[in-house]
Amino acid sequence: MPTRPNSRAAFTLIELLVVIAIVALLISILLPAIGRARKAGYMAVSLSNLKQINTSATSYKLDNKGMMPLIMPMPPRQIPPPPDAPINQVCTWTFGGKNTSRAWFGGVFDVMAADRPLNPYVYPEITWDCPPRESGQVLPADAPARTLQQAEAFRDPSDKVDHQINWPNANPSTTAYDAVGTSYQSNIKWWDRIRLDANFTQQPKWRRAFEFGMRRMNAADSYSPSRFVWFHDEYADIVIYSNSPKAMVRNGYGDINKSLLGFLDGHVAYLTVFPGNVEIAFNNGDYQMTFDGLKFK
Repeated sequence: MPTRPNSRAAFTLIELLVVIAIVALLISILLPAIGRARKAGYMAVSLSNLKQINTSATSYKLDNKGMMPLIMPMPPRQIPPPPDAPINQVCTWTFGGKNTSRAWFGGVFDVMAADRPLNPYVYPEITWDCPPRESGQVLPADAPARTLQQAEAFRDPSDKVDHQINWPNANPSTTAYDAVGTSYQSNIKWWDRIRLDANFTQQPKWRRAFEFGMRRMNAADSYSPSRFVWFHDEYADIVIYSNSPKAMVRNGYGDINKSLLGFLDGHVAYLTVFPGNVEIAFNNGDYQMTFDGLKFK
């Protein structure tokens, strides 16, 4: 029976180069599509979070005479504050979220999850680990509840870098959510505007101005609910308060000068915000961050 010697088929160099080129072409086509799909998925999760927060805020307002779930931070957990409480600072993460990181331990901005007014509405089933409020004590710096108890509705999947600890500089070792308990920040630009108008830095005007602003926020719910923003991601602050009207800030989704916004009427949007600390940055056809016409007295 005749036989033939064994032979092995092999690619030539040209064939290998053609295969490599085809694979590289496919990767170049697929990677942007995968990136767009990932971005769309992250955005869908974040918009769902914003809607859940807004729905919970509506319930809170119904239970609290129309007032928004915003409080001033103050040590040692004195809410509501006594008449002589030293209120002279404001932060943007008091409304809801998990506990802050140990970086804030013991300071005025170490806001406990148990004290954030929106948490019982978003997570009615959770009992947040925390010393009793009347004790005036906060969680120890190394308390497991600072990291183990989560509030995922307040986490933006694109939140990869924190700007709060060393504002406005980026801190890539953590995220806004892990640092202060929420990726989303309450709008306090109305507060900054009142403070500048009143030209004050000490008590008792701080508290009077905050209470004035809260009343104005309540009124805004009647005259411009579809434009007035009450919370947003941290990039809104970075862009709006930038020194240059030409600033270009890339957010966690890779977009320039865009922010997730939650409005008083309950709707949410992903919109362009304007830089430069100028009037159009605070009030324009798409959104409103400050009150019209009235000054603090």
